[in-house]
Amino acid sequence: MKAERLSTLPDWPARMTADVACLYMGQSQSSFLARYRQHGRKEGSNVYWSRAQLDRLIANQFGMSQPLALAREEDRSWDDLL
Repeated sequence: MKAERLSTLPDWPARMTADVACLYMGQSQSSFLARYRQHGRKEGSNVYWSRAQLDRLIANQFGMSQPLALAREEDRSWDDLL
């Protein structure tokens, strides 16, 4: 997905390529990749970052607990990738 398409979406996508994820994190793409490259997951020729994963990284960075809506205990869909 290209960053230009973001304005047509109702919310941030659940998984993002680096050009979108860096906007979500408020960083340049080079800074984002330097800091978070290891958290991306390769799928074919693309690398994706999970919005939920990025939210957890932000919460941890600021010593915050996540809102229950974002940290639903019953959702284990990303456990095998973290």
